[in-house]
Amino acid sequence: RGSSDGPHVPAPRGASDACWGGRGRMCAATLCRCICGKDFDENLGSQKVFGAEFDALYEIESPPVQHPQTAVTEVLSYAVSVDQPLRGMPVRQGKLWYLLAEEKVELVDFCLYVNGFSFVHEGNEVSIALSPFTLVRNCKFQETYSNLSLMDLKIFKLSLFTQNLCYYYGVRGVDEAEAEEERQRWVVELARAVGLVTQSLFPPFSIVCAPMENVVSTLRRLMAGYVLYHERSDAATVFYCELHPHCDVKDMAKLTLYENELCQRLIMEIRIVVGTICCEKVGVNCSCFCIDGHQFSTRTCAERKLWLRAISNIKVKLQNRAPTPSGELIRHYRSAIEEHVRSVRDAIEGHGHIDPLLTRLPRRPGLGSGPARGGSATSSGGGGGSPSAP
Repeated sequence: RGSSDGPHVPAPRGASDACWGGRGRMCAATLCRCICGKDFDENLGSQKVFGAEFDALYEIESPPVQHPQTAVTEVLSYAVSVDQPLRGMPVRQGKLWYLLAEEKVELVDFCLYVNGFSFVHEGNEVSIALSPFTLVRNCKFQETYSNLSLMDLKIFKLSLFTQNLCYYYGVRGVDEAEAEEERQRWVVELARAVGLVTQSLFPPFSIVCAPMENVVSTLRRLMAGYVLYHERSDAATVFYCELHPHCDVKDMAKLTLYENELCQRLIMEIRIVVGTICCEKVGVNCSCFCIDGHQFSTRTCAERKLWLRAISNIKVKLQNRAPTPSGELIRHYRSAIEEHVRSVRDAIEGHGHIDPLLTRLPRRPGLGSGPARGGSATSSGGGGGSPSAP
């Protein structure tokens, strides 16, 4: 989705590329240094594009928003580009202050849909489909910011971080408490929309720990379940992911990605070593995480926490040079994971299965025939490569 002069911002509905080009393609590298997933945005490019970035803004930590199975035999890939149709009627409409540049804001009509949002800018409608790889965060101006006319705005942002897109909006109220309450309503509903889009792409499944009969490669699995993998700038694919314990001989553990839960076709293995960087993306009710530059999303924030906690425990054992676990010890690990899954099953599985809210893509032939990025993964049997930065 990029060109030699940077990622391209989609034209509003009804606007030609010629009339939109100058206004819509905004380089925002000099605007907000609010960092989402601080250690990993570097892998996706140094620029943030469109909306605006504000030197005088920083982010506010917010708590997460509370919110008969058959085997899948096909590979599910979906478009994650912003130029997809919005579904149904708006679930919420209102006026928001759109932050265009550090000294410029514009009051816009904003509509939230079940899978995206739109707003009217300079007489044209801008339509954005939400990706599972979207962060919603509260922001505020730094105390040293000098423009007093904007200080009463309660700011939030939407960062489509795999596409280098970032949008900032603000709300005002008769007093600070009312403005804060209004901002939180928008943030909660936007985060809920991102969560629905994400969960709609997964087939029905439950996290499992037991190996599959007659599938040798699964005999030492600790846990397995579907994850959404950011395969390239405009697509994400649902793969079946399996975590294996550490091995003291090889000084590594591994994540194995299969086409589906039958575990017949290996897509990729990601090695986990002491130096492997695992990080969650920071956003309201966010379910995204990153492993050495590989971008993933789970159905819910609770499910992400489960995966990262299991990986973290393995890294601790690698750091302490623990011996390779025996079969009995692996069964003990599985039992502990299963007990935790049972205690938080509703939080892990979310709303249950709903129809996909993004466009289904055909599977690319010969996917993953190239090497994975950074040498931290190997592919086999048509395995997938690493996610592409726009």
